[in-house]
Amino acid sequence: MGSFIQVKKLPVVAAALGFLFVAGCENPAVMNESSAHVKHITQGEFADEVTRCPSPVVVDFYATWCGPCRELSPLLDRVAGGYSGKIKFVKVNVDESPGLAQNFQVQAIPLVLLFKDGKQTDRIVGVPAEADLKSKLDALAGGK
Repeated sequence: MGSFIQVKKLPVVAAALGFLFVAGCENPAVMNESSAHVKHITQGEFADEVTRCPSPVVVDFYATWCGPCRELSPLLDRVAGGYSGKIKFVKVNVDESPGLAQNFQVQAIPLVLLFKDGKQTDRIVGVPAEADLKSKLDALAGGK
């Protein structure tokens, strides 16, 4: 009976490993670096970069071990290029800044928070479709 249970779990283990492979095998530490259009910030920088910022801000809460976060990161970087000068994009590692994660009630990652005039206006949990993300960003940039 014991070996039957182990064999039955094999597809689950294989699926999990497959997801990790597809989600990205690149060096996860790279996620902690600023990219072309998204700046990595710490808890100490949050007020200046987000709540005191005169322009709209998008904040990506992520972790390096999170497969969906590794999927969202290049999407955000690519999309952010189209909003240069209109919206600031930053990212926060929840493992490095647990106080921020707690303050903004981050219960699942990736989590993208949208800010206007220093106040949170919207949140996106998970990896959105690019069109849905752009729709929310258009509204944020246009003040709608």
